[in-house]
Amino acid sequence: MIKVYEIHRYLNDQFQYVVAQTHKYTEEKVHRDVKRMNEMLSADLRESGVRYVFAIEDMATSNKKTPTKYLHQQNKNPWAR
Repeated sequence: MIKVYEIHRYLNDQFQYVVAQTHKYTEEKVHRDVKRMNEMLSADLRESGVRYVFAIEDMATSNKKTPTKYLHQQNKNPWAR
C-alpha cells in the first residue's frame, strides 16, 4: 500500500486544487508544511477563506485522483467567524 500525502487549497469549504503531492516525505513533515503554509497566509487571504488542508491518497485502493481520506482540522475553516 502506497500512501501519497497531498496539500489541498480550499476557498471556504470548496476544494480548489492540489498544491503538492508526495510519497517521499513523512506524514508529520507534510503536516508541518501545511501548518506553516496556513501561518504564512496574509490576513486578507485568511479573511477571504483561503486555507490549506492535508489529505491522504491510498494508491493501493484507488485509481482515481480524488483523496480517499481527509484529515481536516475538524473539517472547518479556522478563520470563519
